[in-house]
Amino acid sequence: MKKMWLCLLMIIGSFYTKAQSLRYFDSNNNEISKERFDEIRETGKFLRMPGDSINHTKLILREEKGKLADYTTFKAAIESHTGKKLSEISPTVFIYYPGKDPCNTSGTATPASKNAWHAELQKGVWKLCETKPLYISKNINDMDGKGSSVLPWVSDPEHIVEKTFFKQRYPCGSFVVIAPDGNYISHFGEYAKDSVWKAVKQIKKQMGKTEDEN
Repeated sequence: MKKMWLCLLMIIGSFYTKAQSLRYFDSNNNEISKERFDEIRETGKFLRMPGDSINHTKLILREEKGKLADYTTFKAAIESHTGKKLSEISPTVFIYYPGKDPCNTSGTATPASKNAWHAELQKGVWKLCETKPLYISKNINDMDGKGSSVLPWVSDPEHIVEKTFFKQRYPCGSFVVIAPDGNYISHFGEYAKDSVWKAVKQIKKQMGKTEDEN
């Protein structure tokens, strides 16, 4: 019993030491205080991610904007693998699933609630640009037990979506909206339906389309 308590105290001490030595960094890799770190994170614009060392944690922007250098090759790979044609006049939404993690395996979601959530998401996307989201999974055999498996996932061809947009493993899932000219807006980590619709609207605006046009 004495040895068991000693081991327990050592484990607790180890966790305490790690917490005490944890260092915090902003999105520019500048070290900041925990208070400042939490303050920035509460804006909702940043995601907490592991840093370069075991006792480092950093913030990254949840949203990234850019343009694919070779959209033609990307488009051909996706179409060849999924059998679905990407629109040449409207944005395409990619919903990306990285596999099971503590974020997407927790909560109260069920197959029915997840189906309903994504049905509403799809309805909103269709209303904006008359395209349906493509559901891309890193591994379709690595689904959480909260109902994700009911969605129409296809595996990521040669990990092209992961390598292009989601080079780190972001919690829960992510999405990217891509215009036919290769311009894109990606969102890292857990997201709301409104975030997807907002990104579609922003891409349409870049394309010179109003919200009521296709």
